[in-house]
Amino acid sequence: MTRANPAGREPESSQLHPWYHYPWPWVAIAIPAIAVVGGLFTLYLAVTHPDPLVVDDGQYHEIRSGLQAQPAGNAAPPAAPVAREDHDGEH
Repeated sequence: MTRANPAGREPESSQLHPWYHYPWPWVAIAIPAIAVVGGLFTLYLAVTHPDPLVVDDGQYHEIRSGLQAQPAGNAAPPAAPVAREDHDGEH
């Protein structure tokens, strides 16, 4: 037979603590929270520092007007590659 505790409670060592007294729930919460903070920081950087234009609209239209397709009749066909005589065919 066990002896009854006069206060009617179990000893301190067997009492359960609330979840926030343990470290593992905080670790489980911290990992996604850090990812969210990192994503928000990345979004902030993307919004406040836009990529600069390589060329402005005037330069783009000037470059584009210079790119004209050449007629097919004026171009010579590409030369076929020539096989080397010293190749033994193993490699």
